[in-house]
Amino acid sequence: MTTRWAPPWAHGDGEAPRTAEPEGVAEQLTDGASGAGDGHKRPIDDVSFGVQVAAWWSLCVLLILAAIAAIGALLTHVYLVTVTIAIAVMLCALLEPAVRVLRRIGLPRPLAAFLVFVLGIAAISFLTWYALSQIADAKDVLVNQVQDAAVTIRHWLVYGPLHVAPKQADKYTTHLGDTLAQNQGNILSGVASQASGALGILSGAVLCLFATLFMLLDNGSMWRWVVRLAPVHSRGHVATAGAAAWSTLTAYMRSLVILGGLNALAMVPAMWIAGLPLVAPLAVLIFLGSLVPLIGVIVAGVIVCLIALVTKGVATAIVMAVVLVLIVQLFGNIVNPIILGKAVDLHPLAILVTVTAGTLLAGAFGAFVAVPLVAVLNNGIKAIRNSREPEQRA
Repeated sequence: MTTRWAPPWAHGDGEAPRTAEPEGVAEQLTDGASGAGDGHKRPIDDVSFGVQVAAWWSLCVLLILAAIAAIGALLTHVYLVTVTIAIAVMLCALLEPAVRVLRRIGLPRPLAAFLVFVLGIAAISFLTWYALSQIADAKDVLVNQVQDAAVTIRHWLVYGPLHVAPKQADKYTTHLGDTLAQNQGNILSGVASQASGALGILSGAVLCLFATLFMLLDNGSMWRWVVRLAPVHSRGHVATAGAAAWSTLTAYMRSLVILGGLNALAMVPAMWIAGLPLVAPLAVLIFLGSLVPLIGVIVAGVIVCLIALVTKGVATAIVMAVVLVLIVQLFGNIVNPIILGKAVDLHPLAILVTVTAGTLLAGAFGAFVAVPLVAVLNNGIKAIRNSREPEQRA
């Protein structure tokens, strides 16, 4: 017969006999329980059972949040290491399936890992350099077009239906365009100065590359070392959660790359028909932006729409925005479930909240890692719960 546990304060003189309790619970939750039958009412008896349970849950939640905050503060102090290792893990999850393919055709693991590492990093570096360099080379033409567009917008604001005052219209149009043209060098140098210095960027990049290479070369010894850090009775659950987490991260990174490629390829005909300049670098930019859930593709879409606005007008910019939204929604809602299946089973609202919270806490890096982190934790916890259910039934 299954007995239901009741808190130790729920029984006194004249009440039903105490049901089975976990060992040690009474000592933790009561003080002086041996005097419960002396006829004196304890102060805790005046507090309802629900309030007591809520208090204990609140205490547990506060302790968990305090632990998370402490870990976050520690990782913030070594921000460079945190960022580079996180990116290295995600790159390894993206490249490791290719290593397995080469292993199946007979290549030794060191050679397969080295080939995949070199080709993968070279491809990512080339795409990033190509997109940024092409847009940077065209910045002078784009700035001139921004100034021309600003004049057109000013005319519409002043003489159109809004009837904005000329001085106010100048503030948001022609003056803004002149400021961008005159200070483009200062803006670029200011952005570079905020990137924690060239030495920090270089050291982080080197650390990320070496960490990625070592993870690809590893045959599982690093993870086995992590599992051995857990207590003996918990190692099975840790190994199960780790396998589910790695499978989730691999599926997530694969889907990001595939969806990013589909988004970019689908936008190429639309941009070409609209007559936009820089079609190829903009497609690469959409691909790279798609690697950051929601936020990245929004930023890339804004850049595409701005270029369409200053080169082809308001109507073309609106059409590009509509086309991009339709493409992202189409592939996200139809193709993505086929690619992922149940690997990353998160509601769209959960993804939006997760990305927003990650952005607020850690900027662009937080937006990049928020969704895979939540998906990994979610599936890891599910794997542990599923592995314990047979034990509980037994």
